[in-house]
Amino acid sequence: MRGTALMAALLLAGWILPARGDKMSGADVGRYNLIWTTPSEDASGSMPIGNGEMAANVWVERNGDLVFYMSRTDCWSETGELYKLGRVRVSFTPSITSFADFSQTLDLDDGCIRLKRSGLDLSFWIDSGQPVIRIAGKSEDGVSVSVKAEVWRDKLKKIASVESDDLVRSISGFPDTLEFYRYPDDILDCEGAVVVRHHNCCSSYDRTLDLQGIEIEDRAARDPFLNRCFGFRVEGKNLRKLSPRELASDGPVKDIDIRIASESGIYPNPDEWTAEVAKISASAPSCGKSARRTSRFWRRFWNRSYIFVETPDVVTGDRINRAYILQRWVQACAGRGKFPIKFNGTLFTVDSRFTDSSTDFDPDYRRWGGDYWWQNTRLPYYPMLKSGDFDMMQPLFEHYFKNLPMMKANARALCGVEGALSPETATVFGTFCCSDYRWDRSGCTDALPGNMYIKMHWSSSLEMISLMLDYYDYTSDRKFLEQRALPYAREFLVFYDRAFGRDDFGKLVISPTQSLETYWYDVVNDTPTISGLNDVLPRLMALPDDLGTSEDRALWQRLASSLPSVPRMAVDSVLVFAPAGSFNPARTNCENPELYPIFPYHLCNIATDNLQTGRESFERRNEKSNVGWSQDGQEAARLGLKDEAARMLLEKIENSNAAFRFPVFWGPNYDWTPDQDHGSNLLITLQEMVLQTYDGVDYLLPAFPDEWGVRFKLHGFGGKIVKYGR
Repeated sequence: MRGTALMAALLLAGWILPARGDKMSGADVGRYNLIWTTPSEDASGSMPIGNGEMAANVWVERNGDLVFYMSRTDCWSETGELYKLGRVRVSFTPSITSFADFSQTLDLDDGCIRLKRSGLDLSFWIDSGQPVIRIAGKSEDGVSVSVKAEVWRDKLKKIASVESDDLVRSISGFPDTLEFYRYPDDILDCEGAVVVRHHNCCSSYDRTLDLQGIEIEDRAARDPFLNRCFGFRVEGKNLRKLSPRELASDGPVKDIDIRIASESGIYPNPDEWTAEVAKISASAPSCGKSARRTSRFWRRFWNRSYIFVETPDVVTGDRINRAYILQRWVQACAGRGKFPIKFNGTLFTVDSRFTDSSTDFDPDYRRWGGDYWWQNTRLPYYPMLKSGDFDMMQPLFEHYFKNLPMMKANARALCGVEGALSPETATVFGTFCCSDYRWDRSGCTDALPGNMYIKMHWSSSLEMISLMLDYYDYTSDRKFLEQRALPYAREFLVFYDRAFGRDDFGKLVISPTQSLETYWYDVVNDTPTISGLNDVLPRLMALPDDLGTSEDRALWQRLASSLPSVPRMAVDSVLVFAPAGSFNPARTNCENPELYPIFPYHLCNIATDNLQTGRESFERRNEKSNVGWSQDGQEAARLGLKDEAARMLLEKIENSNAAFRFPVFWGPNYDWTPDQDHGSNLLITLQEMVLQTYDGVDYLLPAFPDEWGVRFKLHGFGGKIVKYGR
């Protein structure tokens, strides 16, 4: 194994170990710019772009029209769908595609899309400093320009209960006595600009809380849907308004300068939104200044970290590098908004038929809806630690911390105890989805959800605590620990202390419970929960004495002293990790809860004495899968299984959806295209192959093939930068 303590010691002593092949730095991402020399048929041929909060799917059609869907992380509908902002079509005469030298280039260094043909040079970018799309460039001979807003939410539509599972997962299965609607957008008559606005005049929030018996302070103020207003404003140089939906030049122009500003927020008076989006548009800097600051942002981003792999055949190495770089691009384009990245398509969903030809929903649709499913939501955030993308982790932490009062209300209403309960499948505001809780409560013998898959699946809170502690390990951010991680941990550890009893030996008995979605029956001490407690409690207790209150430390000690060990069992006379301390072996899903000590937790890896137990467990795992949210790749890497990890990495890069032109639009797998779980697991697998850190010691190339070369710059504990190669 190449990940040895000797290599770690060399690194800590300041040595830089040479890699094979060319010298590269973060700036070399430009080698992986994507260049298309033909137009696309439709939205399936779109390129993704974004500034973290606002994003777009961009394509050029055969007739030369530049078309794009626009999105934000916070465009929540009345019923909790994550809507698009809208679609815009820009036409040029003569068209972009009327010359043989047409090209469309994703310029990663500058964070823009470049469109060229003889005599015309355009750039499309989203300003890194504000939610404004810019389309700018020069035409030698002049072109006529038309900009149109294309609105598909143009009429009131009643949602039928039978279709709600496809459209709005959080309210699906509602009784016929209730009515839910999809409301139309407003097209405003604003001088000199096209303005499209959606204003939520109602909300499904109150019905959700009433159904689940949730009582909470500041109830109305926590509604994220009611009076939410979002949309966009289009205007540009030398463009006049032809109709409420269209702007156009009076004739050929040589300078193109179009801007599209967006805004989303709570506006009881929607006219205030209209004024605010106009203010955002008016505050936009010149094209040159906007382009320069956006370029600076992306160049700094790419130099935070990088991995470049070389393989004996150059093509394979380039494919790995392209997949890694473009997946980071997709994450960064949607990772700095007010809400976490959506696992099921992020901001880049398009018309459903391209992902599933049996459907014909508009681009607002995504399988599994707008809600946050923890097992899926978490995965984009693990690779951000080594990448140093700590700013992009904040939306996840803030979202769950903001919902902590609601999760405390969950514990009281559903379990009758203090502390907090985090649903595996949660609404935007932190309750169980009504579809999982069940509108029809007949047959429910307690206050818990009626959906058995997630009825007592509560271990997500421990994963979040562990991830918060990981963040602290990497950043040494004491303020974050004091103001976010420790208050969050306190409430969930109180829940485990109060909700469960002890056996005759004083050991904690987690029952009733389940082991993820896979084992439902007769489960005691499920391994994800026991692993989580064994992971976070020693780390909390090892914090400096001035961190955590005396009550916190008493709680940590009380739970730690009562902790059972991670469950094990014998299979074929070999000791392996078990899904739970005891359980009915009937399986209801395709997870491997017995491998949670390996990932997401840090209890079994190349640096622990139980490595062989982990390897035997991995070899005998029930489900062997390498797509979607399956964790096999990073588990193989953490166990030092370099051949397995490399094979799985190569399989992962083959998962691109053939119906889409952009190479890292994965899936749909278990989720939707582009599948962010699959792409994130690809990042994690490669990172764990080249660098792992345990107890402050860095292990280089712990699961990396001998015949491959690599250069990387990644982040380590305490703000350290770990470099390998020249």
